[in-house]
Amino acid sequence: MKQCLITLALVFTYISGDAQTQLNDSNIAKTMQRLSDTTVIIQYPSIWSNCPFLLFLSKTGDTITAYEYKRLEARKVNGTVPSAIRRAMYYKDLTEYMNEQVSINRYFVEKAITLDKLRNLWNDVLRLNLWNMKDDAIEGSGCPTVKGSNLTIHDAGGIYILLISKAEIKPLNFYAPEEFEKFCPGRKSRQTAIKLSDLMVKAFRAQ
Repeated sequence: MKQCLITLALVFTYISGDAQTQLNDSNIAKTMQRLSDTTVIIQYPSIWSNCPFLLFLSKTGDTITAYEYKRLEARKVNGTVPSAIRRAMYYKDLTEYMNEQVSINRYFVEKAITLDKLRNLWNDVLRLNLWNMKDDAIEGSGCPTVKGSNLTIHDAGGIYILLISKAEIKPLNFYAPEEFEKFCPGRKSRQTAIKLSDLMVKAFRAQ
């Protein structure tokens, strides 16, 4: 991975296909490119939901920090509120969250992770050499086509990674990586995407 002053923003997002392909043009990508030397965004695109949930790991100088981008806790509504009004209140909160472009806004909050854990996570991520990865667009999605057999997986999720440096923004898209890795293991970049995901999920869930 490119050297120092690196910001990793790992973004775990359930979004529609159009949204995932446009993230490299979003406010958050451009903001992280401007504020940090390198950013990594991870998403989990799914056809079932378009509510964004993002995890960030950031480094500026010697300082490593973590953030989440998530929907605020649902407002508390007294039990005497009529159901129609209650639904309208919840719906407004949800639609505002879904429709607002991902950026450093009220949904962007600091995640409390100890300095030692952050350093360990940072070093583990650096060892993955993310900038050397090749995604489905280069190596092909799924399994290699074999005569008489062509494995297809429908309606699965994926891992979408965005590598951002001062000089470039590099998108990496992996469709159903864990599923295909079981059937036809061996693609190094796909394995790296899975390892990156596992590292981030483990670190953030531990809090």
